[in-house]
Amino acid sequence: MADKQCEGCGVSFPTTEEYWHRDRQQPDGYRKTCKMCRAEEKKEKENELIDARIVAIEKEGFNLLANLTKGGSDIPHMAETFQRLIEVFGGPGGFAQHFMASFLSTSLGSATRQKMLDTVLRLNIKVSESGAAQKSLEEITDEDLDREIEETAKRLILLAPKRLVDGKEKEKAPAGSDSDS
Repeated sequence: MADKQCEGCGVSFPTTEEYWHRDRQQPDGYRKTCKMCRAEEKKEKENELIDARIVAIEKEGFNLLANLTKGGSDIPHMAETFQRLIEVFGGPGGFAQHFMASFLSTSLGSATRQKMLDTVLRLNIKVSESGAAQKSLEEITDEDLDREIEETAKRLILLAPKRLVDGKEKEKAPAGSDSDS
């Protein structure tokens, strides 16, 4: 069996499907670059696409930074700080995009990638423990919404303190409502 020299790396390999991809256009029926070089080319092309996406996301972030207005209190609390930080990334979706771009730009199995995954896991646990984990509007069914409204109404009725109006005991409107009767 004849050997063939790869145009990519210059190494000669036996002309078999183990080392070469098929190509009907070529006289010998095999491509001009070996499988290893083609795999490298494919990997480089994928990395270029990821890099291009990262550059686009970062450019969008810099544009957003330039357009931000100063506002908020002089001594922001954590929620405001977090909200501003997420705004800089273009909202939760933008933050997720940037995080994913950073994740994909790290090497497989790297300590950085592992730390990023650990951070997401810890964040998920904290959000669940705090009770802040909720369904998005798209995930809520009409039945879920009706059930939640009913439960909230029951809690408000049961917990509403009583007050005297014109000498008679009346239910006091829950805190935050504008009702004054």
